Amino acid sequence: MKNILLPTDFSENSLNAIDYAMHFFMNWECNFYILNVKKMSEYISDDLVAGSKTNTIYDSIANDNKKLLNQLIKKLDKQFSMQSYTFQGLFNYDNFISAIDQTVQIHSIDLIIMGTNGATGAKEVLFGSNTLQVIRKINCPTLTIPEHYEYTSVRRALFTTHRCEDISYIDIKAFKEMLNMHQCELNVLELDDDAIVISRREDSKCVRALFPEYPYTYYSLNTIPGLIAVNTATQLLKVDIHAAFIEKETFLDRLLFGSENSKLAYGSLIPLLFLHR
Repeated sequence: MKNILLPTDFSENSLNAIDYAMHFFMNWECNFYILNVKKMSEYISDDLVAGSKTNTIYDSIANDNKKLLNQLIKKLDKQFSMQSYTFQGLFNYDNFISAIDQTVQIHSIDLIIMGTNGATGAKEVLFGSNTLQVIRKINCPTLTIPEHYEYTSVRRALFTTHRCEDISYIDIKAFKEMLNMHQCELNVLELDDDAIVISRREDSKCVRALFPEYPYTYYSLNTIPGLIAVNTATQLLKVDIHAAFIEKETFLDRLLFGSENSKLAYGSLIPLLFLHR
């Protein structure tokens, strides 16, 4: 039984990520926790004035969002009634990242699935940045779904690595479970400083150690920016899902050179699984 966390702001993109999750785990037993987080600072004065005299403002906000959660769960329960799915709605006033972290710990979450953008306007900035913060700060595999991406059968997977010496079995467990679930073809792309075009070369010992039970096709590609390299491989190899490890970056790295993690998260053409060492 898998425990999957689905954060939502009820935007089209977050609902699309939820729809992807429903199809991705079809025919598997899953507990889905659908989480909505609100901060009082998001509300303008008119919202506060509209609060019921008999209820606190917090109760009014919570009731509205819980109603939306219940409506969403009823819809999913009906639409996927033939699946072995359970749904639980969660509402939290906390800081978004704190709420995610608490939920992961309390409910033993195995995987987080999020859209790479949220609602339009100011909320888009908020939810989009939240996705990146989850990737950076929450020690849980996170699958990001590009905006407007429609589910397709997962037949080919891509695993990208820059250095694999310090990757353990536990680190890569979530990706291997996905490979087993969909019985998909595996491609491994190792980024190094030698090749400038995709080429098949002898794979490294650590790559072989990571996938001893899986046949795979090995490629190398570099001296090209990471996102371009990955998107080139994605299109040429026609892969349906991509997995990569989150790279730790200092604030100075992000300030001077931009974040490779954010470029991958927002620039990926296909669902991208972020893993943690």
